Amino acid sequence: MSRRFFILIVIILSASVSLKAQQTFHSLEQVWEYALSHNAENRIYQLEIEQAKQNKKEAAGFLFPTVTGAVNGQDNLDVAKTPVPGELVGEPGETVYLEFAKHYSYNAGINITYNILDWQAIYQSKIAGVDLQLEQAGKAYFEQNLKEQLAQFYFASLTAERALAIGTTDLATADTLLQHTEDRFRQGTADMLEVNQAGINKNTIFQSLESSKQYLHQCLNNLKILLGVDPGEEIDLTESLSSTAITGVSAYPLPDVRYLETFRLQQQLAEVGAKKAKALFIPQVGFKGYLGKYHYQDDFSFSLDAGDWKPNSYIGMSVTIPIFTGFSNKSRYSSAKFGKQAAETAYQNQIRKSAINDSILYRDYLSAMNRSVSAKETYRLSADNLKLAWKKYEQGLLNLDGYLNVFDDYLSAENKYLSNLSEFLTKKATIESRN
Repeated sequence: MSRRFFILIVIILSASVSLKAQQTFHSLEQVWEYALSHNAENRIYQLEIEQAKQNKKEAAGFLFPTVTGAVNGQDNLDVAKTPVPGELVGEPGETVYLEFAKHYSYNAGINITYNILDWQAIYQSKIAGVDLQLEQAGKAYFEQNLKEQLAQFYFASLTAERALAIGTTDLATADTLLQHTEDRFRQGTADMLEVNQAGINKNTIFQSLESSKQYLHQCLNNLKILLGVDPGEEIDLTESLSSTAITGVSAYPLPDVRYLETFRLQQQLAEVGAKKAKALFIPQVGFKGYLGKYHYQDDFSFSLDAGDWKPNSYIGMSVTIPIFTGFSNKSRYSSAKFGKQAAETAYQNQIRKSAINDSILYRDYLSAMNRSVSAKETYRLSADNLKLAWKKYEQGLLNLDGYLNVFDDYLSAENKYLSNLSEFLTKKATIESRN
């Protein structure tokens, strides 16, 4: 009974493992597409873009008049008395003080204001438009960097998987060597020094294999973070580094326009900001109007009879001219001009640096490609030498030290090949991420 129970538990655990969620990717393009849709930071950028769109609409509100409705009631506790000649009320030669107002007054109407010339509002609307473009440019540059980071971990993962496959074969070879050396020791044709050397060689390869496993685990977890994959999900990369992996790009890398666009828009934002500061010296012109009625009462009552309400409407124009503001406007404009100059200098400097970095990137890419091709050939020759050395060792034509030297050369060539291949693929993906 206990054995059957144990088997049942094993089956259940195996089923739970097989049912674990998994994301499968067949190419780097699929990884990019998935990340652009599921990366949390990219979604935040999109929300900030939507927020900037609403801010732009809010800033454009000056294009429309402002209309407000108001109903007011007032209790005149002390009605002002106006002096008038007594002749008006039958008291010649006297000055009489009369009350012309009622104790209670009511007003109801609509206020309309419209600024036909408000350069502050005009430039603020333009600033909101540039802010929107900045958010969009920031998202585009983030996506480019995201694709570049994804490519790094993607190819690092593929390289680690390739290293695991090769390392497993190397470990099997080292184990066979150890067994063969132990057999020769028992036959008296090898000493304990050779047995120990073979054991050390196997342990070294085993440690390297464990390091590759840990490196692969780290790369896949970093991919999870960038992809937006849940912690419980697994990632399966089906692509393999085939013999045709070392292929070049079609042309020189495109200028990093997404990076430069941010600085260009910052320059434009500073320019509009300077114009807005300069507009502080320009008069503002606006219209205002009121359409309403008023109603007076001697007692605390309120009438809805149309005959009790008298019309009270007006229309006017205002011109506001800044004359003296304590030099604050002048200082603000001077500050904005310095900010504009700084943004222009930064933009031109980034254009220069970007061109140099593009040249460095392309030369590094070509160097990595050439080194990968050479390292691949060295690795192939080293693998052939290892096979030949094994045959000689079996035939007694090569001692263990000689074979281990060939094995060390093979491992060194393997590490250089995988390292150069990963660097080449990463540089290539950086160039292709700009498309």
